[in-house]
Amino acid sequence: MAAVALETKAVSKRFIGLVAVDDVDLAVEDGEIRAIVGPNGAGKTTLFNLISGLYPVTAGHVLLRDINITRWPAHRRASSGLGRTYQTPQIFPDLNVFDNVAIGWAARRSPTLREAMAGSSAWRRKAVDDAKAVLDFCGVPATLDRRAGDLPFVMQKRLELARVLMGGPRVVLLDEPAAGLNPAEVRALDDLIRAVAARQITVVLIEHNMRLVMGVCDRVTVLDFGHRIADGTPDQVRADARVIEAYLGSSHAGL
Repeated sequence: MAAVALETKAVSKRFIGLVAVDDVDLAVEDGEIRAIVGPNGAGKTTLFNLISGLYPVTAGHVLLRDINITRWPAHRRASSGLGRTYQTPQIFPDLNVFDNVAIGWAARRSPTLREAMAGSSAWRRKAVDDAKAVLDFCGVPATLDRRAGDLPFVMQKRLELARVLMGGPRVVLLDEPAAGLNPAEVRALDDLIRAVAARQITVVLIEHNMRLVMGVCDRVTVLDFGHRIADGTPDQVRADARVIEAYLGSSHAGL
């Protein structure tokens, strides 16, 4: 059995008058591609926010490779191997492509970003070489001095992933990576996700594109009203009556 890369134990999040995530257990193995799916309002993004440290948990624990990170701030989780992207790319639009990617490199290797960005010429040469390599891997044209905000939307999403990968993550959370992409771009995304996992990086994604989910993921976890209602292979989830009812109504359309 593979080691568990990411785990939540009875994780819950309560806001005033609302239970957004309720007693959710999740165990994702090393190198796995796992999807978190469910209807709008199911608690998917809230669960990501709890895992990545944007929200404190109300109850339960979050573990990264058996280390309890429940009380760690988000930046410590990121520097310890937990990367994340967002549905709307969180890039620095007024910085160039190189500086966007180098921020990920610096966060892992230098005491402070300010010190890193003012570092030696040797530091910059190494950073440029690594930036070119990761941009090539992510399919982003390596025009390092191009303003990031001028890139097409799909390339902004890939640039954000490149910055995350520059941080050397062991686990990457992808928040709706296919949102806003056309069918050809989604097919290319399928290949990219597989390539990331082939580097022994565990991938967990929130996604509404069920064709992508069922094609690329090893396992699928389904949430509904903050509860985990199903967990299994794509075929198992596709046949689960609770999923059909909660996520798709009474029709199999889309799975």
